[in-house]
Amino acid sequence: MTSVFKEPQPSPHRISSPPKRFLFLFSDTGGGHRAATQAVKREMELFYGDRVVVEMVDVFVELQRWPMTRFPDWYPMMVSLKSIPWWVMFRLTDWMGCVAAVSYLTWPYVGRPICKLLQRHPADVIVSFHGVPNYTLALAFQQMGWRNPFAIVTLDMVTAHASWFAPGADLYCVPTEATKRLAVRWGVEKERVLVTGMPVRRSFTDAMSMSREAARSALNLPDDLPVVLFVGGGQGLGPLGRVIQAVVDRRPRARLVVIAGRNRDLQEKLQAMSGMESTTPLHVEGFVSNMELWMRAADILVSKAGPNTISEAFVAGLPIILYAALPGQETGNVTHVVDHDAGIWAPQVKQAADAVVALVNDSARREAMAQRARALAYPFAAEQIAQQLWALGESPQLLLRPAKILHRPLWGRGFLESQGAAKLNLEQ
Repeated sequence: MTSVFKEPQPSPHRISSPPKRFLFLFSDTGGGHRAATQAVKREMELFYGDRVVVEMVDVFVELQRWPMTRFPDWYPMMVSLKSIPWWVMFRLTDWMGCVAAVSYLTWPYVGRPICKLLQRHPADVIVSFHGVPNYTLALAFQQMGWRNPFAIVTLDMVTAHASWFAPGADLYCVPTEATKRLAVRWGVEKERVLVTGMPVRRSFTDAMSMSREAARSALNLPDDLPVVLFVGGGQGLGPLGRVIQAVVDRRPRARLVVIAGRNRDLQEKLQAMSGMESTTPLHVEGFVSNMELWMRAADILVSKAGPNTISEAFVAGLPIILYAALPGQETGNVTHVVDHDAGIWAPQVKQAADAVVALVNDSARREAMAQRARALAYPFAAEQIAQQLWALGESPQLLLRPAKILHRPLWGRGFLESQGAAKLNLEQ
């Protein structure tokens, strides 16, 4: 698969200059943030070599402020309990007025730490791969008098939270046209929004040059049956175990492969099942670093509606059976897949098991869905984002006109100054 984006050729008379420094801010609240950040970092290093230095920083851990330091640990609990805590939080905060209010209210507590974070990691370009800190980052730039280029790479596929579109960024890279419409709705100038797709690791595009038979051989999987791949995200959350049990009970003529992630209890339970005599072979893995090979070897993907996994499945050309979705954040992902007939929404265990059996027995429908999935893919998203970020740092004088002034909370323009934020003493 050949990339459509080409590296700009340096002038033969180019004078040596220090490397451009990029600060990538992310958080391990779900595996997708780190994976997407690493994908873009890798592309920048491949394209620009020693002309670029990219530093990844977990923004919540680095702030060293409770409860932010606990966000990565709390994420699995927030999306458990049928995702009710997550849905409540998403619905209550998904409007720009709330994002602004929370940012101003917490500024006295997090303002100095976030300014110090930026000073500890000096960069020519700052890039956020997480929605939560964006408004506060823009406040910090304003208070410090910085005009460093600032970009936001949105990692919600369709129903993106308002925090992704906090004002003050020079560039917003978004996964879909639907996300772009949301950005404009929240006041972002459309000239600043670029539809790039979700950043996917280069290894996924490389793996698609292999044959399915070669991928199965590399994974020591027999090539005698269709392969159904089950994934539950990095944490292996949700009703994945019950879905697999229901599929096994139906005994389809298929080989079932499960990536249980870091869920050791699920892995051990399924490994015990795999040792039982059955006409449906079951292969179980824990956390893997070669997901691209497993997807290339598969015929069907069964997954929760995480944006990274869906984007990877599009690149792999896999029909998708979605058995769960985080309310709010991932509901649009389901609509995106189903409306394009690239997969099936099956939120009940019985529905999911029946959908697996139906697709296993209908190769023509599988292939039609696979083609539609490929049509939705952005295989070079990480590469395009990397080049846009480089251009932002290389030619800051070509930036669009200055970003809009930040929204003010309803209670007046002087709130931030009244809290002493305009005169932060960063030496203390």
